[in-house]
Amino acid sequence: MPNFCAAPNCTRKSTQSDLAFFRFPRDPERCRLWVENCRRADLEEKTPDQLNKHYRLCAKHFEPAMICKTVMHCNLGSENQRKKM
Repeated sequence: MPNFCAAPNCTRKSTQSDLAFFRFPRDPERCRLWVENCRRADLEEKTPDQLNKHYRLCAKHFEPAMICKTVMHCNLGSENQRKKM
């Protein structure tokens, strides 16, 4: 199922783009700031958990310096290779 960008007038969806899509933060204060910056009144009554679960913003709505590019998971190979490290 594709993710759609929640920003007003943005028509990007994850299946049509190689852009990253970001979930709304669960932290209430950070989530409130995202909603304010989206300028969508329909999102104001939703909880941070609802927003996190159902809404995304694409990377076009962030400055490059705002995006932390870290590897969260890495494939270390087989069990034998891991033991050798």
